[in-house]
Amino acid sequence: MDVDLASVEVVFAQKLACGEPATRQRALRVLHDWIRDQSAKKPFDEADLMRLCKGLHYVMWMQDKMMLQEELADRIGGLINIFTSEDEKVRFVACFLKSLSNEWPHIDRWRMDKFLMEVRRMVRSCFAHLAGLKWKKEIRDQYWNVFQKTTISAEKSFNEALKFHFASILLDELDAAGGLTKKQVTACLKPYIELIGDKDISEYLFTSLYDEIFKTILQQKSDMVSAAEEGEEMEQEAGIEFSYKEIGAMLFEVGKKEHLNAKRRKKIYDLVKKFDKCARGQDPLHFEAPAPAEKLTKNDYEEAEKKAVELAKSFKEEKKKARKVKSLIKKRAREAAEAAQKESGDVEVPEDEISEVKKKSGKTTAIPKVKKGKPLLKAKGVGKKQMLGQKKKKGGKKN
Repeated sequence: MDVDLASVEVVFAQKLACGEPATRQRALRVLHDWIRDQSAKKPFDEADLMRLCKGLHYVMWMQDKMMLQEELADRIGGLINIFTSEDEKVRFVACFLKSLSNEWPHIDRWRMDKFLMEVRRMVRSCFAHLAGLKWKKEIRDQYWNVFQKTTISAEKSFNEALKFHFASILLDELDAAGGLTKKQVTACLKPYIELIGDKDISEYLFTSLYDEIFKTILQQKSDMVSAAEEGEEMEQEAGIEFSYKEIGAMLFEVGKKEHLNAKRRKKIYDLVKKFDKCARGQDPLHFEAPAPAEKLTKNDYEEAEKKAVELAKSFKEEKKKARKVKSLIKKRAREAAEAAQKESGDVEVPEDEISEVKKKSGKTTAIPKVKKGKPLLKAKGVGKKQMLGQKKKKGGKKN
């Protein structure tokens, strides 16, 4: 794009991120008209849309009122309908997701909810647009290619929290958009079926996909079967239907991959069994209690009591043996310490010995008495030629 257009986009980004609410609202209204006019003249490239998406990000950042946040999220999501060409619409969604992923580490927990809502509203606008086109395969594939590079990918460069959030809202928003056949639903879920078997995804993402996508489908089927068994009529909605058999077969192929660890393979095969139950019209989450064992007789209880008494007696004997061994170890440790003490030549200080020794200064120093079981002390200042109780000979005065 030319320099003039780039400079205009910078001005828009600055106005959209302005601290004055009136300025931001006015800039957003003008932006709608400007995008429509400019898109008709020359398509926006990725750099242009990244600048605009960053400006839109800070518009949401500065909006603190809850009702206005919802309105703003709808208006930002609605921008997808202003672009002239389908390529620009797809590129706008891609830039929106990339820009938000780049800014996500800087979002504090107080602002987190409104940005999660913004993602949901963008996805809702995107799916509503696709529903209006009868989920045409060529156009749907363009958007799903974007998702497979961002929210449905093993790429470490894209924020993992957004991947989890996208998985948590996907089925709800597909259901809300409606108009999908079983075949189209399976095509939409195929990237997730492939991703859950990717060795590079984290355990956090694997668990998120397992719970938010596949367990949610199973739970829906379980509720339907339970309601039918109890004679209740579930509320009919223009929702989505699943081809359980086809999904189960695709999961089975994923589970056969060699690089999968045992834990993940077990979980995937568990899904396969449950989807097979769904295909047969059974409750996939129904748990049948195991058949009770043979009825216990009086003799069985007596035998169990006898074994318990014998076990308790055996435990007491083992405990008694352990105490004896511990006592023997302590005794031998004491004997070893006394033997080592005698060999070291330490001077013994009996308990009834005088506990004070006079020094040159006339002061006295207390000698601690030896307690039983403690190492004997070596009297301070006592050498080989001097015994306790003898006075040390004074040396001559130095000249």
